[in-house]
Amino acid sequence: MVARQGRRFQLSSTRLVLLCSLALVVLYNLATWEALANLVTLEGVKRAGFYLSFGLFLWAAFTVLLTLVSFRPLLKPVITLVALCSAAAAYFMNNYGIAIDTVMIQNVVETNPGEAKALLSPKLFGYLLVLGVLPSALIWWLPVHYRRFLPGLVNKVLVIAAALLVVGASVGAFYSTYAPIFRQEDKLTHFINPTNYLYAVTKLAKSRYAVKQNVVVQPVGTDAVLTAQAKAQPKKNLMIFVVGETARADHFSLNGYARETNPELKKLDILNFTRVSSCGTSTAVSVPCMFSMFPRSDYSDKKGKTYEGLLDILQRAGVQTVWLDNNSDCKGTCLRIPHQDIPKDQKSPFCDGTNCLDESLLVGLQAYIDGLKDNAIIVLHADGSHGPEYYDRYPKDKEQFQPVCRTNQLGSCSHEELVNVYDNTILYTDFFLSKVVALLKQNQDKYDTSMIYVSDHGESLGENGMYLHAAPYAIAPDAQTHVPMVMWFGQDTLAQEGIDRACLKAKQDEGDLSHDNIFHSVLGLFQVQTGVYQSGLDMFHDCRRALTASQ
Repeated sequence: MVARQGRRFQLSSTRLVLLCSLALVVLYNLATWEALANLVTLEGVKRAGFYLSFGLFLWAAFTVLLTLVSFRPLLKPVITLVALCSAAAAYFMNNYGIAIDTVMIQNVVETNPGEAKALLSPKLFGYLLVLGVLPSALIWWLPVHYRRFLPGLVNKVLVIAAALLVVGASVGAFYSTYAPIFRQEDKLTHFINPTNYLYAVTKLAKSRYAVKQNVVVQPVGTDAVLTAQAKAQPKKNLMIFVVGETARADHFSLNGYARETNPELKKLDILNFTRVSSCGTSTAVSVPCMFSMFPRSDYSDKKGKTYEGLLDILQRAGVQTVWLDNNSDCKGTCLRIPHQDIPKDQKSPFCDGTNCLDESLLVGLQAYIDGLKDNAIIVLHADGSHGPEYYDRYPKDKEQFQPVCRTNQLGSCSHEELVNVYDNTILYTDFFLSKVVALLKQNQDKYDTSMIYVSDHGESLGENGMYLHAAPYAIAPDAQTHVPMVMWFGQDTLAQEGIDRACLKAKQDEGDLSHDNIFHSVLGLFQVQTGVYQSGLDMFHDCRRALTASQ
């Protein structure tokens, strides 16, 4: 029903639902249509017919969802919320090529104010204004006619039934094309706006609720003790474990990248493992996963939050632990050990009140080391190559590659500018790691020292229209899952551990390693004896000499 009321038209609730559903299909789902174009193999008239069918399918599906809330108290508030959220979702999908799934929503929920601020831009506000605020204002301005309850309920049932018939007819006409597309749901459904974020939010909320219902953290490795060999060693072990951020292995010159992005590490006697895969494509997944006893195939957010991890076991075995953070946070990994965020407003040459360079993690660290009495692991969670404001991750004297992209609107930069600014972050990471090694060298007379660096995930730099990270793992490009891992050991460390360095060196390019190996390898390096240790996942086990028989 459309009637004139004064100077304004009055829409029926049904027509408003149909118009809003059509707007969602046409205006908010450009990323969906682009994804669909890469999946459909039909040609000519059949291809055009399928697109028409898919448009009708979406329109009918959205109509069903909005009809369910098309009651007087709900319809306008719900449409307003959907318009605003869908405008934001459209912006990020259109401009960064991202898909929206549970992991992406988890990233949003766990993003700190600094990270959120880095994503703000005039273009985002433009999307919110044009696709969010203005349509919402129009909807609130228009009078809407609602039927009485019983006739209205009957009408809603009929509308839903008709919409479901359209869904069935659309899919049925091209079933052989729809079936393979929806079997590979990561390639399409994570782009359909707004059902992508509605489903992801619901799934995450359900998972978080389940965790809250079982808030007791399950102890792991309660039998953990240092071996007799570890206790008998003349020097204590000191490891600095650097959790990198957003570094992709193929931009490390150590791994064959044409540019020299690792000039400092190249000078050091390091071990560089070239074939390492991440546990996830986002910090929220990869960081807790790499410290978990669960492999990627068996890991979940719930398990990450309800089971102790590597650092808990090390602490229980008598290893002093501390987590220093220059990133978002430890994603629950450090909650039961001493931990500290680097204050952004501290008086330091490495901080400007908003951001801190990773060298800030080393300020005062020697004093902490001087106070150690036992074996120790220091975890440094670096800011690394965190985007989209890559230009804030390094000092200006490390801006070797120019010109650079100086905006968070990555699509507006040339590929050369984007690669240049990203490579400068890798160059600074190289410099930072060399400073970590220098600190450890100062202490190798007192300790058996070591450094392990591994990135949490990689990064897309515009390849195939994709930027940043957090793509669904099943379809994530290698750029987001192939990560660098570099190790340095003090002059006596490997000998004290009974590990053959030549054997390790021969393994740098062999086999496929992943974050799954970290839990067991670090336990092995500290010679922690526990039932949860698996020698098959300890990357050093096969290179042990004297200790092999006793492990």
